[in-house]
Amino acid sequence: MTEYFKLGKFVAVYGLTGELVLKHELRKKTSLKGLKNVFIEQAKNSFLPWFIESTKIKNDEEVYMKLGGVNTREDALRKRFG
Repeated sequence: MTEYFKLGKFVAVYGLTGELVLKHELRKKTSLKGLKNVFIEQAKNSFLPWFIESTKIKNDEEVYMKLGGVNTREDALRKRFG
């Protein structure tokens, strides 16, 4: 059985290009540099991979994250990320 590490939770959509706000549980400021993809739970115990295009620090607990294939605010809302 594959195990996943809970990184945090998407709490909002930011801007018009589909960027997401990830509230992470790492207890320190981070840009998540080097992280290439995330697995997002779409249904109970069902995880789908998403490629990360970019990240940038918002504050100590939150990061802006741009995922591949999510190009508009509507895309992000339709996929129920924020």
